[in-house]
Amino acid sequence: MNLDDKLINDLKNNEHIIQIVAAEDLMKEKEGLKKDAKTAANWAAPIKDSFQAAKIVREFGYKSNKIILKKYAGKQYVILKGAPGSRKVLRGTRYLTGNPKVVRMAVGPKGVIKSVKGGFVLTVVLSVGIELYDHFINDATTLSQLLGTVTSDLIKIGLSSIAAVAAGLAVGSAAVVGTVAAAPLIAAIAVGVVTGLALNWVDKKLGATAALIKAYEDMGMKLSEIKYEAARTYNYLENNPSALMRLFGGSPSFFGGY
Repeated sequence: MNLDDKLINDLKNNEHIIQIVAAEDLMKEKEGLKKDAKTAANWAAPIKDSFQAAKIVREFGYKSNKIILKKYAGKQYVILKGAPGSRKVLRGTRYLTGNPKVVRMAVGPKGVIKSVKGGFVLTVVLSVGIELYDHFINDATTLSQLLGTVTSDLIKIGLSSIAAVAAGLAVGSAAVVGTVAAAPLIAAIAVGVVTGLALNWVDKKLGATAALIKAYEDMGMKLSEIKYEAARTYNYLENNPSALMRLFGGSPSFFGGY
């Protein structure tokens, strides 16, 4: 296995999927299940709390790991974190966006040759205007509630920098955040549109992971040419110098007094 394959697999296994929907639209979808469309459009009671939001979401067959009710710019939104292993997108029949925008960010460690650990993906599905991503990604409190310790890595990259790059991307394009040489983490962001019921093919369509691997290549690290086993052995020997002595049969004095 080459190092790029190992990185891709690790990123897939450490992906956080967030979806944001307008609370009003979600309530209209719920009312639309019971009433005619005209009635639902003209009346929808506000969602009281995250418990009520969770109950409504379950009615649509969507399994979530966490739900937060949040106000941005005076409007209420429901923020969903998908259940582990689920790549399903919450969809309605009339009021929720049929083809939501998605902002996918792939993050990897600068020292990827030594270890691919620490990489992750943050995928945000926006059943609202793309401009709401700026509010969400700059909301460190909500990020912490949803993502835990991953939030500290996002802060290292720079929340405002992430928001600025995402805002400047056209649908179907990708870019690297900031100056990769100056950061302990490397991040690539891509923006696209979800056209199916799940996110199974979103990375191939958006190319965030490909952009991340290209960023490594620009730094002189061609991951496709590096065998993962060799990289892992290098890391082990660096952290265990006594093993290096045993490997070559050297004495402690020969290896600088270990």
